[in-house]
Amino acid sequence: MASYQQLFDIGQGFADFLRSGLPTERDAANSVVQKLATPGCIAPAALTRLQRIERRYHLLVVGEMWCPDCQINVSVLDFICRTQPLIDLAVITKGRAEDDLKARLNLDRVSIPLVVVLDAAFAPVGLFVERPQAVIGASDEVLRDYKAGLYLEATVDDLLALLEQAEQRSA
Repeated sequence: MASYQQLFDIGQGFADFLRSGLPTERDAANSVVQKLATPGCIAPAALTRLQRIERRYHLLVVGEMWCPDCQINVSVLDFICRTQPLIDLAVITKGRAEDDLKARLNLDRVSIPLVVVLDAAFAPVGLFVERPQAVIGASDEVLRDYKAGLYLEATVDDLLALLEQAEQRSA
């Protein structure tokens, strides 16, 4: 079984992940990237919280470009990494995760995107699974808004919560 660091080292960066998709899949992800570039898309308070992160973290992302949740949330993760240089990401396939992460993380199934938040030493400090908490179990209207890219900040908030908890534990 590969270590978290080995999995991270063989993972793709965001640009290569995007290139692995069909044109319609790339267009969907690029639409999210464009929304994130719009001033005010992510509230200043969330950006300030992101800038306050003081330690290095690695986001080991399990994703596939055909997955709409990945098109949305991996784009948000890339935004987080571009905004806070202490955070980086690598994307591995669902098949690789089935082999190397499912049992280790005690998962019944690998839902994507799955994000294993790793500290500087590649030790896991948190998990993000599939969608932000604000969307899980929500109404059809909320789900439609999420798919339209109206809950991008919710993904940022969920990741920030994991990162801030890790920062407090190691303080």
